[in-house]
Amino acid sequence: MIRYRNAAALAFAVLGLTLGKASAQTPWYDLPAVKELYEKAREEKQVVIWAPVQNEVDWIQPVFSKRFPGIAIKGTGDLQAATKLIAEARANRHSVDVWQNSLGGMIEVQKRGLFAKVDWQPYGVRPGNILFEGEGIAVHNFVYSTLYSKAFVKDADVPKSWDDLLDPKWRGKMVAQDFLFPRLMGFLAVKWGEERTEKWGRAMINDQKLLITNAPRESFLKTGERILSIGDSISQSYQYTESGVPTGYTIFEIVPAVQFMISPMKNAPHPNAARLLAIWQASDEGMEAREKTVYGFSIRPGSRSHVAAEVEKAKATVVLEDVATMDQRADFYKKFSGIIRGQ
Repeated sequence: MIRYRNAAALAFAVLGLTLGKASAQTPWYDLPAVKELYEKAREEKQVVIWAPVQNEVDWIQPVFSKRFPGIAIKGTGDLQAATKLIAEARANRHSVDVWQNSLGGMIEVQKRGLFAKVDWQPYGVRPGNILFEGEGIAVHNFVYSTLYSKAFVKDADVPKSWDDLLDPKWRGKMVAQDFLFPRLMGFLAVKWGEERTEKWGRAMINDQKLLITNAPRESFLKTGERILSIGDSISQSYQYTESGVPTGYTIFEIVPAVQFMISPMKNAPHPNAARLLAIWQASDEGMEAREKTVYGFSIRPGSRSHVAAEVEKAKATVVLEDVATMDQRADFYKKFSGIIRGQ
C-alpha cells in the first residue's frame, strides 16, 4: 500500500509538471482570456486609436488583422492629443478607445484618471511591462544613439563612447536636433551627474562646433556636410537608410531610452477591442511587426529585439524613461536648453 501511494504521488507529480510546462508554452493568443476578449472585440467591430504621428498607427491594420480579423483600426496621429482627450472628458464626450504616446506624454491624462485599470496578466503580458499600476503597457522605445553616414565614416573610425565624440577629428562634423540634444543630456545626467554632463555639452557645442538645428539631419548626412548625427534614434538610422541615405548607428556605454506605452481609455466606446489592440502591441508578435514595418524597437528586459541583444552584448547601461526620474530630467532639460541658446 505504501509503495502504491508513493508511485501514485510520483505519477501525479510528473503529470503536474507536464501540464504546467504545457500551460507555460501556450501562445498568448491561445490563452482563454484572450480568446474570450477577441470574441467580444469582434462584436464591437472597430477600435479608435490616437498616437503622436500618423505613421504610428497606419501600419497596424494589415498585420493586426492577420491575427484578429474582423476589427477595423481607425487611427489618428495628433501631437495635441492629450489636450483634446482632456477636453473631451470635461465635455463628457468619449470618441477614443486607446491612446499611445511616450510615458511623459501620458502623464497629464493619467493624472486625471482617464485610463482604464486592467489586470493584464491573464492576457500574457509580462509583469515588467505593466505601467501606471495597470493603466498602461510598455510597447517600444526611442533609443538614443549617434548615427553616422556610411558614405563618409569607415567602420573602424566609428566612435565607441559619448566621450569619444570629443575627439578633435569630429570637430565641425556633427549635427544635433535642438529638441533632442538637451533631452539626451538629461538622460546622461542621470548617470553622470549635472556637472560632468554640462561640461560635456558645452565642449560639444563650443569646442567641437556641434551644429544645432531643427532641420532634418538626413540631408546633412547625405551631403557629407555633417557626418555624425548626435541624439537621433536607432529607428531613424533605418528610416534614413530606407530613404536612400545609408546610415549606421552606435551603442555607447550609456543607452538612454524614451518609453512609449499604450493605454485603453476608461470610457472607451469599444473597450474590448481597445484591450485586445493593447495586448497585441505589447506581445512579442506585435513588437516584431512594429520592428519590421516602422523600425520601433523595445530594449526593456525580456525584449526579443535584435537591438536589445546588441545592447546586452555591449554590456551597456540602459537608462529607461521612468516616472521616478521624470521631474529630475525635466529640470536638467531646462538647464541644458540654455547651453544651446549660448547661456
